[in-house]
Amino acid sequence: MTARGERDERHDEGQDDEVELCRVSGKFEAEPVVAALRANGIAARTRGEAAGELYGLTLDGMGEVTILVRQSQVAEARDLLKAADLGELRLGDEPADETRK
Repeated sequence: MTARGERDERHDEGQDDEVELCRVSGKFEAEPVVAALRANGIAARTRGEAAGELYGLTLDGMGEVTILVRQSQVAEARDLLKAADLGELRLGDEPADETRK
């Protein structure tokens, strides 16, 4: 937990070169995003308000979760999020859907 009462989910790699990728409303929204990033080889972690996690609040920024990625992977992570928004997200060796063009 940080001095501001934020919960910090750390991974083994260094966090010095991390940047904010996006913010979502709560841990339940953050988990699938982080899982998709990691499944595509992007180091990702969350940082969020402890009170929001504890009480399930998403009011006025409380409960908001920030998703962080390495600076060197931010462009790839943004492309992945864009693909997800367009319904074109593929995980690992999943075949491309040839019906979409």
